[in-house]
Amino acid sequence: MKKIMLLLVFSVYSSSLIADAIEMRDYITIRTGMSEGEILYKFGPSDHETIRSDRLNFVLSKTWFYIPVRSSNDKWITEIKFDSNGKLIKRDRYRVK
Repeated sequence: MKKIMLLLVFSVYSSSLIADAIEMRDYITIRTGMSEGEILYKFGPSDHETIRSDRLNFVLSKTWFYIPVRSSNDKWITEIKFDSNGKLIKRDRYRVK
């Protein structure tokens, strides 16, 4: 119950933030095992989210994308993947062409 309340507080706080690219100095602090709430608190809501689920709509994984704004000099997209328990399992970063 505490996790749900904490996630709700983070989502209300972070909903006022605008997502943008994640700078390299911040990207290197992202670690496997971090929770969705930790990422949400640190970087705000993602620009895009994909959800992979099974036939019963059980969430297997979520992937959040942080995409730079057009005027940004930092042209890197950050991809953060969570498992079904909301724990970070993979992070990736690639240049926008």
